[in-house]
Amino acid sequence: MDKGTILAIEAGEELDRLVAEEVMGEPMPEFTPEGALGLQLAGSPVKSPKGNWLCLCRYDEGDIPRWRSVPFSTDISAAWRVLEKLKRDWGCIDLIWDAGAWDISLENYDSHRKFYLGKESGATYEELPEAICRAALITRLDEIKKLKEATDGGEPNMRG
Repeated sequence: MDKGTILAIEAGEELDRLVAEEVMGEPMPEFTPEGALGLQLAGSPVKSPKGNWLCLCRYDEGDIPRWRSVPFSTDISAAWRVLEKLKRDWGCIDLIWDAGAWDISLENYDSHRKFYLGKESGATYEELPEAICRAALITRLDEIKKLKEATDGGEPNMRG
């Protein structure tokens, strides 16, 4: 995975899955809970241990329980959790609405790291949740690459 790949993924399930696994550090659960449909109909869908996945049943898919990541890239309340994690990892975050698009600037004064995603970098987003998700994934690229190199070539899952 590289920056170009991340910038090319549309907001939605694939981007949300990557954020849940690589940024929030929770792979998709491997178990299927019993009674998922009943709990969903009662307004309490089953959540994964860290809360980044929901076990949902969709009528058009035969009401079969399936884990789906929280909609980080399209829901500001979910994206805010990602932003809180970025804040812990980076320290200083600036979100700027400029000329119809969001710019995100991150800086860690202790390690002298800086990151920018916005019009000067050629990446602009009208929706803040999508911009937050892309910035979070791109900032993790070095760690993802190191983990991948340390494995036997499989895609790693960040834990953190």
